Amino acid sequence: MIQRIQSIYLAIAALLCVAYLFVPSIEVNDVISTAQSYMPLMILTIISAVISFADIFLFSNRPLQMNVGRLNLLLIVGLIGYAIFTEFSDGDFQPAVGAFIPLGFLLLNLLAIRAINGDEKLVRDSDRLR
Repeated sequence: MIQRIQSIYLAIAALLCVAYLFVPSIEVNDVISTAQSYMPLMILTIISAVISFADIFLFSNRPLQMNVGRLNLLLIVGLIGYAIFTEFSDGDFQPAVGAFIPLGFLLLNLLAIRAINGDEKLVRDSDRLR
Protein backbone atom coordinates (compact mmCIF):
# COMPACT_ATOMS: atom_id res chain seq x y z
CA MET A 1 0.00 0.00 0.00
CA ILE A 2 2.15 2.78 -1.35
CA GLN A 3 -0.44 5.46 -0.56
CA ARG A 4 0.04 5.28 3.22
CA ILE A 5 1.57 8.35 4.89
CA GLN A 6 4.58 6.44 6.19
CA SER A 7 5.43 5.47 2.61
CA ILE A 8 5.50 9.14 1.70
CA TYR A 9 7.69 9.93 4.72
CA LEU A 10 10.10 7.13 3.82
CA ALA A 11 10.24 8.14 0.14
CA ILE A 12 11.04 11.75 1.05
CA ALA A 13 13.66 10.53 3.54
CA ALA A 14 15.30 8.42 0.81
CA LEU A 15 15.31 11.43 -1.54
CA LEU A 16 16.87 13.60 1.17
CA CYS A 17 19.57 10.97 1.69
CA VAL A 18 20.42 11.11 -2.00
CA ALA A 19 20.37 14.93 -1.92
CA TYR A 20 22.74 14.90 1.06
CA LEU A 21 25.35 13.20 -1.12
CA PHE A 22 25.44 16.12 -3.54
CA VAL A 23 24.74 19.22 -1.42
CA PRO A 24 27.79 20.92 0.15
CA SER A 25 27.54 20.20 3.85
CA ILE A 26 30.93 19.65 5.48
CA GLU A 27 33.59 22.28 6.00
CA VAL A 28 37.01 21.09 7.10
CA ASN A 29 40.01 23.43 7.00
CA ASP A 30 37.99 26.10 5.16
CA VAL A 31 37.16 23.72 2.32
CA ILE A 32 33.47 22.99 1.81
CA SER A 33 32.80 19.50 0.54
CA THR A 34 29.97 17.03 0.13
CA ALA A 35 29.34 13.73 1.86
CA GLN A 36 30.82 12.01 -1.21
CA SER A 37 34.27 13.22 -0.14
CA TYR A 38 34.17 11.14 3.04
CA MET A 39 33.80 7.42 2.48
CA PRO A 40 32.09 6.57 5.82
CA LEU A 41 29.52 9.33 5.35
CA MET A 42 28.87 8.26 1.79
CA ILE A 43 28.42 4.61 2.77
CA LEU A 44 26.13 5.43 5.71
CA THR A 45 24.04 7.76 3.55
CA ILE A 46 23.65 5.23 0.74
CA ILE A 47 22.73 2.44 3.16
CA SER A 48 20.20 4.69 4.86
CA ALA A 49 18.64 5.64 1.51
CA VAL A 50 18.39 1.99 0.45
CA ILE A 51 16.86 0.96 3.78
CA SER A 52 14.35 3.82 3.63
CA PHE A 53 13.34 2.86 0.11
CA ALA A 54 13.14 -0.87 0.90
CA ASP A 55 11.15 -0.16 4.06
CA ILE A 56 8.33 1.23 1.91
CA PHE A 57 7.65 -2.23 0.48
CA LEU A 58 7.48 -4.01 3.85
CA PHE A 59 3.90 -2.78 4.40
CA SER A 60 2.50 -6.31 4.67
CA ASN A 61 4.58 -7.01 7.79
CA ARG A 62 4.20 -3.95 10.01
CA PRO A 63 6.32 -5.19 12.96
CA LEU A 64 9.21 -5.91 10.59
CA GLN A 65 8.70 -2.54 8.91
CA MET A 66 8.86 -0.83 12.29
CA ASN A 67 12.03 -2.72 13.29
CA VAL A 68 13.72 -1.89 9.99
CA GLY A 69 12.75 1.75 10.56
CA ARG A 70 14.33 1.63 14.02
CA LEU A 71 17.50 0.12 12.53
CA ASN A 72 17.57 2.95 10.02
CA LEU A 73 17.07 5.41 12.88
CA LEU A 74 20.21 4.08 14.57
CA LEU A 75 22.09 4.32 11.28
CA ILE A 76 21.01 7.94 10.82
CA VAL A 77 22.07 8.82 14.37
CA GLY A 78 25.46 7.27 13.61
CA LEU A 79 25.66 9.26 10.39
CA ILE A 80 24.86 12.49 12.22
CA GLY A 81 27.40 11.66 14.93
CA TYR A 82 30.13 10.98 12.38
CA ALA A 83 29.26 14.17 10.46
CA ILE A 84 29.51 16.21 13.66
CA PHE A 85 32.78 14.50 14.57
CA THR A 86 34.17 15.30 11.13
CA GLU A 87 32.98 18.88 11.39
CA PHE A 88 34.51 19.44 14.82
CA SER A 89 37.75 17.58 14.02
CA ASP A 90 39.49 20.75 12.84
CA GLY A 91 38.09 22.91 15.66
CA ASP A 92 36.32 25.31 13.32
CA PHE A 93 32.57 24.82 13.04
CA GLN A 94 30.74 26.67 10.31
CA PRO A 95 27.81 24.65 9.00
CA ALA A 96 27.33 24.68 5.26
CA VAL A 97 24.03 24.58 3.39
CA GLY A 98 23.38 20.85 3.66
CA ALA A 99 24.59 20.30 7.21
CA PHE A 100 21.04 20.06 8.52
CA ILE A 101 19.69 17.65 5.89
CA PRO A 102 20.37 14.56 8.08
CA LEU A 103 18.11 16.04 10.73
CA GLY A 104 15.38 16.12 8.09
CA PHE A 105 15.62 12.46 7.26
CA LEU A 106 15.92 11.65 10.97
CA LEU A 107 12.64 13.48 11.60
CA LEU A 108 10.93 11.84 8.61
CA ASN A 109 12.05 8.41 9.79
CA LEU A 110 10.66 9.11 13.26
CA LEU A 111 7.35 10.22 11.73
CA ALA A 112 7.22 7.05 9.62
CA ILE A 113 7.83 4.85 12.68
CA ARG A 114 5.09 6.70 14.53
CA ALA A 115 2.65 6.22 11.62
CA ILE A 116 3.50 2.50 11.36
CA ASN A 117 2.92 2.14 15.10
CA GLY A 118 -0.44 3.89 14.70
CA ASP A 119 -1.44 1.47 11.94
CA GLU A 120 -0.42 -1.50 14.07
CA LYS A 121 -2.42 -0.19 16.99
CA LEU A 122 -5.45 0.32 14.73
CA VAL A 123 -5.22 -3.26 13.44
CA ARG A 124 -4.90 -4.65 16.99
CA ASP A 125 -7.92 -2.64 18.11
CA SER A 126 -10.03 -3.85 15.20
CA ASP A 127 -8.98 -7.45 15.85
CA ARG A 128 -10.06 -7.11 19.45
CA LEU A 129 -13.53 -5.97 18.38
CA ARG A 130 -14.14 -9.00 16.15
